[in-house]
Formats: sequence, structure tokens, C-alpha cells
Amino acid sequence: MSRRPPSSPPSIPGFDSIRLLGSGGFADVFLYQQQHPRRQVAVKVLLKERMATSTVASFTEEANLMAQLATHPSIVAVYQAGVSGDGRPYLVMEFCAKPNLQARHRRERFSEAETLRVGIQIAGAVEAAHRAGILHRDIKPANILVTEYGRPSLTDFGISTVGGAGESLGMSIPWSPPEVLADPAQSSPASDVYSLAATLYTLLTNRSPFEI
Repeated sequence: MSRRPPSSPPSIPGFDSIRLLGSGGFADVFLYQQQHPRRQVAVKVLLKERMATSTVASFTEEANLMAQLATHPSIVAVYQAGVSGDGRPYLVMEFCAKPNLQARHRRERFSEAETLRVGIQIAGAVEAAHRAGILHRDIKPANILVTEYGRPSLTDFGISTVGGAGESLGMSIPWSPPEVLADPAQSSPASDVYSLAATLYTLLTNRSPFEI
């Protein structure tokens, strides 16, 4: 199946668009230059065709959750959120210039020492989220970005939920725990721990636990 063409970057006062960074099923991410203070930022923009009421609500909830955790050094910071002139909601986030861990592990195997370092830092981010009552529910190599200074940062709280164990509404199967694949699907803090462990396994072996 051919990939959809990317949407056009919206006009946002105080920001100049530079280029597309990536596309997903619900949003595109663009690189912008913020004018004041002057810095490069990543702007996640919801697609027009995905602007159902529930999707817009989930997008808003993602902004609120990430803002709540923004001071953690291993969680991508959200600077602001808004709605562009053409009606598309957007998030302005910290720009992580280096390839995410999925892109990198496809090129090279991580050493045991570096995998341990990544694991400790992202485990701290997951613990902070859990202490705030937030389940991430989509921890995987592609959702761990890397800053220009080499610090791993967890992102994409798009299918996160607030509270304890609950029904799972989304997943990335290669890193999902058994209970998320059950019927009915359930998720809990332990599910995030499993997904983090599966992610670290992938970095070490260049395959997910499900691949034989």
C-alpha cells in the first residue's frame, strides 16, 4: 500500500516552517524555527481527515500529559499547544536532532553498557509517569528520541491514559505484553515495564522478543 502524501505545514504566528520530520497515522511532525526565543522545535500537527471529536480530545490529552511531565530530563518537553488558522490542533515540542532508537538499532547493535544507560534513563521517565498516575502504553524504540547531546527522551503519549489498570485502546505489537493482546485487553504499570524490557531486548539483539 502506498504511503499517503504529507500534509502541508500550517502557518503558526511566531514560527517559520522548515521541513517535514515524519508522518504517522494521525499526525505529521514538522521542523519549525521559533522566532522568540530563537530555537528549532518539532511541531506535531493533527491531520484534517483525523479530526473526529474523540481524536481531537486525545490530542489535547496528550499535550496535557506531556506538559505535566515536561520537567523530567528523559521526557520530551512540550512548549505550547494551539489550533492553527486552518483549524488543525498542534503541539510545539522539544526538537531531538539525532535519529530515534529504532532508526539507529537498524544500523547497529547497541552495546550492553549503552543499553543499560538507556534503560536506566527511560526507566526513570516511566517511573515519573507512573507516580503521576499516567500509563504510556506505547513504549518502543521509535518512541525514544535522542537530543543533540545524546540524551534519550521518551515521547508520544498519544494513547496514554490516566489512572490505574485499564482497557488498552492501542498497541505496537512487537513490544506489547501478553495482557494487552488478550480479550478483553488490559494495561497496567507492569505493561509499561514489559514494553521497556522488550525495547531494551530489541536494542541488544536487533529484533523484538516476538521475532524468531
